[in-house]
Amino acid sequence: MRFKDYCFLALGGAVFFIGSPVVMIIIDQYAHADFLPNSALTTAVGAFSSAVGIFFTLWANYELIIRGEGGAAVLGPVKLNPQTKRLVTSGPYALCRNPMHLGIMLYQLGLACAINSLWTLAVPLVMLIFAFVLARFVDEPRLKRDFPAEYVKWAQEVPRFLPRLKY
Repeated sequence: MRFKDYCFLALGGAVFFIGSPVVMIIIDQYAHADFLPNSALTTAVGAFSSAVGIFFTLWANYELIIRGEGGAAVLGPVKLNPQTKRLVTSGPYALCRNPMHLGIMLYQLGLACAINSLWTLAVPLVMLIFAFVLARFVDEPRLKRDFPAEYVKWAQEVPRFLPRLKY
């Protein structure tokens, strides 16, 4: 990937990892309603969820760049990064097909817990809807077209969003 590709990844990261908290703080200022007990445990659970979300998002991007030889900033016809050249099924992509979306939702859910404002839960909910629509109607058709046999096998074995715990 080229320097400009990394710039687009950084811009996308800023939108989610800086924009989300700003939007949530604004929502909280205008409509605060606790949904969890006010305690250190609530803040710790929120921080843990956000940390896991950041980890998943960074890990997923790393796998796309290194193994897929492409980037995440591809939204159908809008290609801010090169599309992946390989179907990535390792790392977090072995746990769920959309680990980047899962990571962003966990990050935002953690923020909502840490802020402890019911109405901030709208942000991860909107992200969930956006992620589902993007995955279902943009990402999956492209992957089915570009990697037909590999994608079908992977999709049968790996859930879309929530990882299956294997014992």
